[in-house]
Amino acid sequence: MAVTWTRAWWRWTGGPTTRPVERVVRVDGRSRADEPDDERQAFGRWVRKRPRVDGGRRRGDGCGRRSLSPTWVLAVGGPQPAGRGGRVGGVGRDASRLAGLQRRLQGIAGGLAVYDEAPDNVSSSTYSSTPSLPGCRVAPGRRADAGLPLARVTSNRIDVEALAAMDGVGRFREVLPMLMDPVAFAEAFVSGDAAGGCRVPSRGMERHRATLRSCGVASDARSRPAFAMKAFTTPKKDGRTARLVLDARPLNDAMRRPPSMDLPRLRDFIAEVERHRFAMQCDGVSYFYQFPVDASISRYFGIGMKGCDMLLNVLCMGWSWAPCIAQRASNVLVRDLGLAWVDNFLVLGGTLDEAERNVAVFRKRAQAARVEVRAEGDDALWQVRSRFVCVGVEFDLAAETQRHRLDPAWAERWVGGSGMTAVLSGRATARQFAEVFGGAVWATDILAVPRCHFAALLSFAGRLGGRMVDAAAPVWDEVVDVPPSARRELGALRKIVRENPWVVGGVPEDTGSVLWTDASSRAWAALLEAEGRFVDGRQGVFAGPDADAHINLKEMLAFAEGVVRLCWAPGAQRCRIDNAAVVGAVAKGSSSSYAANRVLSRSLRVAERRRIVLCPGWVPSGEQQADPYTRGASLPRFPAPLSASR
Repeated sequence: MAVTWTRAWWRWTGGPTTRPVERVVRVDGRSRADEPDDERQAFGRWVRKRPRVDGGRRRGDGCGRRSLSPTWVLAVGGPQPAGRGGRVGGVGRDASRLAGLQRRLQGIAGGLAVYDEAPDNVSSSTYSSTPSLPGCRVAPGRRADAGLPLARVTSNRIDVEALAAMDGVGRFREVLPMLMDPVAFAEAFVSGDAAGGCRVPSRGMERHRATLRSCGVASDARSRPAFAMKAFTTPKKDGRTARLVLDARPLNDAMRRPPSMDLPRLRDFIAEVERHRFAMQCDGVSYFYQFPVDASISRYFGIGMKGCDMLLNVLCMGWSWAPCIAQRASNVLVRDLGLAWVDNFLVLGGTLDEAERNVAVFRKRAQAARVEVRAEGDDALWQVRSRFVCVGVEFDLAAETQRHRLDPAWAERWVGGSGMTAVLSGRATARQFAEVFGGAVWATDILAVPRCHFAALLSFAGRLGGRMVDAAAPVWDEVVDVPPSARRELGALRKIVRENPWVVGGVPEDTGSVLWTDASSRAWAALLEAEGRFVDGRQGVFAGPDADAHINLKEMLAFAEGVVRLCWAPGAQRCRIDNAAVVGAVAKGSSSSYAANRVLSRSLRVAERRRIVLCPGWVPSGEQQADPYTRGASLPRFPAPLSASR
C-alpha cells in the first residue's frame, strides 16, 4: 500500500531555562505563527503515530480529504507526548516539496530519528528565530557539503598507561579515567544520570563508513548508543582532504566542564621559545585518534547514520574534554624538554648539543608511550633548526636578537580572505566577522600590538557577541552592519599584518624610575620617583564628563596623565597603581570598556613614540605614594624626599 506523506506536526520547545513555545510551520517554508521570543534547539525526534484510516476531518488537521497518511511529530528539546504538538496545516499535493521529507522518514529505523537542522524542503529562513541584531537580516541557505574524502588517519594507539607512568606531576593521571573508567565518566554528568537519550543523524556521512572502519576510528553499533550525534567534515589545510568532527554539544551540555587544559599563554609560549637558540618541531599524527577509548565509554560517542549508527573508538574531536586530555598528555612528553601546543611538540635547547640531547630523550618517551609523530612540512623528522614556523608564528632564533612574526602564509590568507573583504565593505555575516575578529586577536598577540588601539572594533565585537550569547539559538549567517569606525581600525590592523614586521624579544633596560598614579572621586595625582626621591609630579581636578566617570576610568585617566607628562626616558618604566582593573588593562593592552581603551590607547601611543615599555604593578592603597595629593594636599617642591608624601 502506497503511503502519501501529507502532513506533519511540529513541536518546538525551549531548553531547560526557556519557556516552552509552539510554532506552526508550513513545509513550503512559510510560517503561520509569529517567531517565538526565546527558543533553544538542542535536538529533536520524529515520532510516528498510528495512521488515520477512518477518513473525515481530524481536529486541527489542515485538510479535509481522506488519507492513510501517518502523522509525524517533531519534538525539539526532549521527549514529548505525540499528541501534544502544535498542528501544521496541509502541505498540499506537490510531491517535489515532500520528496526530501519522505526520503528522511522512510529511512528511519524503528520509527525514531533526530534532526538538528531544517529538512531539505523547508526554507532555512523558517529557523531564524534568533532576536535580530541592529541592522541585520536573515541570510537563507546552508553551507553545502564539500564532498572531500577523509584524510588518511593512523591506526596507531597510544599506551596511555605507560604515558601516565611518566607523569611526574599527575595532571594527565587526573583526566585519564575519562578514557578508561566508565564509573568516573558517568560521575562527570551534571545530573548524575548518564543514561543519555539523544540521536542526531549525520548528513552524507555514509560514504565515509568504510574509511572509518578500516582505520579503526569507529565501528558499527550493535545496540543503540547513549548519545548518537551529528558528525561532519571540515577541510584540512591541504584543501584536498577533510577531518572528521563530532557535534558533541548534547554530550557537552550534559557533562560538567573540564578542568584547565594547562595550555601556555601565547605570549609566554613565545617568550620561552625565544630564550633558546635551537628547536626541533614535530606534531602528532591524527593525534586525537591515537587515544583509545574504553568500549564501555564509546557508546557515548555515537555517530548517527542511516541504516546503522557507529561508535567512535578513539578520542572524540568535538568533545569538550578532548583538548584537555590531549594537551596534558603532550605536556608529559615535553616536560623539562620544551613546550607543547596540543598536538605540536617543540623540543628546545640553548645550544646545539643540548637540543640534540633533549630530542633523544623526547624520542625515547614517544616510543615508550607509542606516540606516532611526524615532521612539520618538508622538514626531516628530528631535525634541529633555528628558523621555523610553529602554531602560526615564524621564529628566527639564529638572529643576533631572537625575533618572531606571523606565519607569512597565514597573514596572506587573513589579509586577502573573503571574510575580510566582506567586513571591510560594511556588510558581513556574523560568522565572517567572528572569523576575522578571531584572526585580529591572534595577530595582535603575536605582533605585540595593543588591542586598545582598536577600541571601536572591540566594542562592536563585544556587543555582537553579547547578543549571540543571550540568544537562544544564535544565527551566525545573519548579515550585520559593521560600523565605519570599526572598519577603519580593522583596515589599520590589516596594513600592519600585511607588512608583518619582526618583533624583537626581550625586555629593555630599566629606566631606574617609578611612576606612582592615583585618583579619588574628584582629583588625580602622579609622582615620578628616581634615585630615592620624587623628581617630578602633577595633579589635577576632574571636570566635565570625567567628573561623573567610574572610578576605574578615573584611575586610567590619572595613569595616562602620568605617562604623558612625566615619562620621557626610554626603557622599562615601572608603574605603581592601586587599582587592579587598571593594572590588568595596562598589562594586557586592552580593557572591556570602550572609554578606558581610548584613554589607554593615548598613553600607549605616547610610550611607543618614546620607546618606553610600561611595566605596571599593583600596590595597596595604604602604600600609594600619590594618594595624599588626590585628597587636597598640594604637591611638594621638587626634588622632594619620599617622606614628603606621608
